[in-house]
Amino acid sequence: MQAQPQGRNVARNVAIVAGAYILSNLAGFGARLIIAANFDRDATDAFWTAFRIPDLLFMLLAGGALASAFIPTYAGRLAQNEHAAAWALAKRVALSVFLVMIGVAVLAALFAPWLIQTLVAPQFPTDKAALTASLMRLMLISTVIFSVSGLLMGLLQSNGSFLAPALAPALYQLGLVFGATVLSRFGIYGVAAGVVIGALLHLGVQLPALAKINLKTRNATSTPIPLPLSPLPLQSDVGQGDLGQILRLMPPRIAGSGAVEINRIVNSNLASGMGAGAPSAMSNAWAIFILPQAVIGQAISTVLFPSISMHAAKGDTAAFAQALTRALNVVVLLSMPAMAGLIVLGQPLIRILFQRGQFDATDTAQVAFALTWFAVGLVAHAALELVTRAFYALKDSRTPALFSVVSVAINVPLSLLLSGAFAARGWMPFGGLALALSLATIVETFALFVILSRRAPDLRAKSIAVTFAKSAIAAGAMALGLLGLRSVGGDGLLITAVAIVLGALIYFGLMWLLRSEEARFVLGLVGTRLRRSA
Repeated sequence: MQAQPQGRNVARNVAIVAGAYILSNLAGFGARLIIAANFDRDATDAFWTAFRIPDLLFMLLAGGALASAFIPTYAGRLAQNEHAAAWALAKRVALSVFLVMIGVAVLAALFAPWLIQTLVAPQFPTDKAALTASLMRLMLISTVIFSVSGLLMGLLQSNGSFLAPALAPALYQLGLVFGATVLSRFGIYGVAAGVVIGALLHLGVQLPALAKINLKTRNATSTPIPLPLSPLPLQSDVGQGDLGQILRLMPPRIAGSGAVEINRIVNSNLASGMGAGAPSAMSNAWAIFILPQAVIGQAISTVLFPSISMHAAKGDTAAFAQALTRALNVVVLLSMPAMAGLIVLGQPLIRILFQRGQFDATDTAQVAFALTWFAVGLVAHAALELVTRAFYALKDSRTPALFSVVSVAINVPLSLLLSGAFAARGWMPFGGLALALSLATIVETFALFVILSRRAPDLRAKSIAVTFAKSAIAAGAMALGLLGLRSVGGDGLLITAVAIVLGALIYFGLMWLLRSEEARFVLGLVGTRLRRSA
């Protein structure tokens, strides 16, 4: 992400992905608004809790673990201009993961009641646990679909196609909206059916872009190149060595991705015994928290990952470190004010967005409280997306996996300790679960960054530390300004809108005065875009 044409192309792709993430989350908020307003707390608790096992299976077998192992191997083939081998590898991996996920989903469906009552929500009443298990069985269909769709996202991104993969999550959320509205006559089961419809849309929107890339590649080479989902003899040896490399890379990455989901299952398990509405409050707070994390951390790391993978494959350590340094600086620059904003403006935003129908003031207070403690870890969560992918680009999956396990080891006892401490003070105990996850992520991210700075000596750690310090000062001043505005003007819609604009002006104004190179770079890009639009 340099201020050169190449850097501006990366910035443009980041803007595309970030804009699509915003669209996706707006559609997701719409679905959550409808669900929260039209269904009682028991139904919403069951619905959001039912995601835990399908999400775990996807992340372990077909999501983060597979993509992080597949992209460096696939990008390495592209870097060597071996397009036929790259596409053959994609076909073999897609078919393999699809068949595996069907078998795993069937087993999970058979054991759904046991999984819910033993692992995910042991403190749910029997009828609520049974409803959760039934919803989970339906959602497992979407997990199988996502096993192919998630792989296509990585394939398209590696070929420089970011729009369709970025739009796919928004289409998924629209499926959820469809289920919460058109299919609402079937109760909460209609919403679960919307999850499956959304998964089909997630897959479908990527197929035209896949066909377009395949056509371009065919025109660039005389070797016939099959689409990843087109027939290819299973006994072909094409890509066999690469498939073996992916399988060797995956176990540590499975451990890493699994650790993240285990943290969330621990939270679901403990929240299930913290009263009606606690699981929904945690889920809604996480959905709000994930918006800036996705727009900043995931967008930048998604666009940068194929690029730094190619730098690593070519042995260009200077380019690898330079791109990573600039990206981490921008992540810190953007996530710090977002953290302050969520803490100070979380409650009025939640009230404006959610408080209607069956979602009352109590629900607003619960979600805002959880969001405050999730927000403490926003900078670490956003940076972790990039730091972890840097290790994967270096084909080191063991180090991030190890520290993911360490994160679980920190999170579990901290969750028990802090939830008890919060309860002793008369606070809502699930806030302690959110704070525990934030603290564990901060430790994990910092430890990985220290190790990465030793692995990549050209990484400018001092520059990142300076950006962090300047951003913390500016975000602190921004928070004080927003608190002052709220104390004078209240928490209405107009004041909240003014506060968001004022906060951005305070923060970026101070960063400009502090001579932040990244702030000037970002503001320069925005200014250029506005001038072109005028």
